[in-house]
Amino acid sequence: MVRVNEIVMKCTGFCAALLLCLCIIMSGCVQITINAPGFSGPVTPAASPSSQDVMKDDEPEPSVTAVTEKAPAGASGNPLFIVPYGDVSRVGHRTFTFNYAPQSGQQEYTLRIPVNMSVYYGARQMKIDLPASSMNPAEIRQYIDTFESDPAMEELYSGVLSQLRNARYKNGGYLSDDEYFELIVAFVQQIPYVENPSPKRKYPVEVIYDKAGDSDEKSLLLVNLLAREGYDVSLMVFEDLGYETTGIRVVEEVPDSSLKVFSDGKKDYVFVDAGVPRFIGSTPEVFQTADDPGIYPVGSGTKSYRPINYVWKIVADLNHLKKLGKIDKTTVINPWDKFGTCLWIKNSKLLQNTTCYCCDM
Repeated sequence: MVRVNEIVMKCTGFCAALLLCLCIIMSGCVQITINAPGFSGPVTPAASPSSQDVMKDDEPEPSVTAVTEKAPAGASGNPLFIVPYGDVSRVGHRTFTFNYAPQSGQQEYTLRIPVNMSVYYGARQMKIDLPASSMNPAEIRQYIDTFESDPAMEELYSGVLSQLRNARYKNGGYLSDDEYFELIVAFVQQIPYVENPSPKRKYPVEVIYDKAGDSDEKSLLLVNLLAREGYDVSLMVFEDLGYETTGIRVVEEVPDSSLKVFSDGKKDYVFVDAGVPRFIGSTPEVFQTADDPGIYPVGSGTKSYRPINYVWKIVADLNHLKKLGKIDKTTVINPWDKFGTCLWIKNSKLLQNTTCYCCDM
């Protein structure tokens, strides 16, 4: 009987002690830390990334998780405009190195461009397709305005142009309006060309952050940069080729078809290839016989491209050299160096005793 009483008392004491521990824990007096398997020491909650964190150049972008929320829509509420997605203070950077040769000689330029990641993520979620047909000017105009007037894109354009303006005055120098135009074109042309089979076009912010784009996408970037710097530019849409490119206004008459001029009945424009390096006004053969493009002005700039006839002489001489079989696809020609190219044509004497425009300069 005594033995039974001892057992009962021990059980009662143990239960009382257990009940006391539970009461203490529930009252918050003791904190219990449970270690995750395989980790030594207590596991504490990981700190959330600070809004001041800045992505390193060319660092792969972080994935957007389901808990990320969309920022409020812009004041316009336009469904065709980007809604920034995620942390609006997060900034990534992209570095570009490219070549351009003003009259003073060849130079290498480096731009470090900030990209608002919330705008980038928002752009990736947009579904703005190429118009099915350019026979509907209103539809084309709406498509162009989507990229031209989107308020979310202004930060990107400002960031790119800030870097380009610094390059314009590099080392205390100064580029004329025509040289500055060529600098901007050289920058966009030397962004890697990557074909996009999807009808969805990348926004300029995607072209910059991805450091890649096709001709249509890079044209949208180029035409908007030039328009904001006061150049009289247009987007030229070739219906039969399913192609769009940038046009720059020219006022001087071009002597022959070595450079093709496109007109909207009021102004004349020449072809500016944003996809790959090519001389201003130089038109690929397929566009020489294509139907006339629809011409859609972008912005309200007034500056035309004045040295078009200088470029015409270079292109005419290069075409002559090709016909004579004196240059081929292996010949290195740098379209971003018109002065150097003309000097090479002259000094090479490949067109000696025949028509040579650069030889007379």
